[in-house]
Amino acid sequence: MIGTIARLLGLDTLLVYAILALLAGGGIWAWSAHRYNTGYSAGELHERAAWEKERALLERLAEVERKAKQAKIDQIEAENLALEGQLAETQNALEEAIHADGADKKPAMSKNVARALNGVGR
Repeated sequence: MIGTIARLLGLDTLLVYAILALLAGGGIWAWSAHRYNTGYSAGELHERAAWEKERALLERLAEVERKAKQAKIDQIEAENLALEGQLAETQNALEEAIHADGADKKPAMSKNVARALNGVGR
């Protein structure tokens, strides 16, 4: 059969064998490349799905962690506001006690001590 094909084409039989071998090799190469690309694409899709699943899990964990940290910040802020309120009450009570005692009208130090300090240069 190869000899008949060679005579019809006007080629040498060995050249026809070489052409058939190249066609067969090229077909096998193309078929294996197709299988490789198909497998690669399937693996790529599988890995992408696994990556997206992992990323979604990490995003949920980050959101939970962020909410916990925000709750801690809110708690500290509430405690700070309560302490500021207590400080304001204490300061008002001290100012009222100073005013009731009349200490706000008295000088902080006697005139003699103030003159002595001025003489020293303070």
